[in-house]
Amino acid sequence: MGEIAVKRVLTRLGVVGAATVLACGLAVGMASAPALAAGCIGTNNTDVAVPDLGSADSPMVISGCPGAAAVTSRVEVHIVHPYQGDLVVSLVAPDGSAYVLQSRVGGSADNLDQTFTVNLSSEAAAGTWRLHVQDAASGDAGFINTWTLMLAAAATCSQTNATAYTIPDNGTVTSNVAITCTGPASTASTVAVNITHTYSGDLVISLVAPDGSVYILRNRSGGSADNVVQTFTINLSGEVRTGTWGLRVQDASPADVGRINSWTLSV
Repeated sequence: MGEIAVKRVLTRLGVVGAATVLACGLAVGMASAPALAAGCIGTNNTDVAVPDLGSADSPMVISGCPGAAAVTSRVEVHIVHPYQGDLVVSLVAPDGSAYVLQSRVGGSADNLDQTFTVNLSSEAAAGTWRLHVQDAASGDAGFINTWTLMLAAAATCSQTNATAYTIPDNGTVTSNVAITCTGPASTASTVAVNITHTYSGDLVISLVAPDGSVYILRNRSGGSADNVVQTFTINLSGEVRTGTWGLRVQDASPADVGRINSWTLSV
C-alpha cells in the first residue's frame, strides 16, 4: 500500500454524536454508522477496508434534516489506496439511487482526498446514506479513511472592508475581514474588489484564508488599463468560514501606485 494518510477527524458545525454505533443489521464489510441527533451534515471516520478486486460500504444516518437534500450537496472523501485509478466511488442515497463521484481516474496516484458537489435535490435528506467504493482492478488494496456528507447548501455569509489601503509601488498590502459565521465555506464563494491603480497589469491579487492558504484571483493581467473593479467566484469548500481573511495586493512592477478602496467576501 501507499503511504498511510493521517486520519482527519472533521469537526464542522452540525456533526453531533459521530461516534454513535448502530448495533443491528450491518452487513459484513460495513462500518458502524454514526447517527446524528439533528442537522444536515455528518461524518463517518471509522476505517473500512476496501479489498483488492472487492468493494466496501461506509454508512451514515442523517436525521433531523427535513425536506430534500440541496442542489449543491457535497461529499468529502478521504480514501487511502496506492492506485487511485482502480477505484469507482459512489454515493448511495437512502432509496438506493447511486451517484458516481469518480470512476477509475487518477492513474497510479496514491489516495483520494477530494470534495465532490452533487445535485441531490430529488432525494429526501433523512435516512441512511452510503459511500460505496469498488476496487475494479487487481494488485492493490486500501481503506476508506473518513468521509463527510453535507446535504444543505451553506448559507452565504458576507463581510466588507471599506477602509482605503495604499498599495505601495513595488510593494504589498493586505486588507482583512473577520468572518464569524461557522461551517464550511461555499463552492461558489465570491470576492468583490474595488482597486484604483494606474496600471492594473502590475497587480497580483490574492485571497488569504484563515489557515494561510492562498488563492490567486488575478495575476498581472489587464496591461495598461486603469483599476480593477471585479467580482471573482472561487471554490472555498475546503475552508472553514470562521476567522480572519485577507485580500493581499502586490504591485510587482515599478512606476505606478494605487489603493484598495474596498472589498467584500461572501463565503
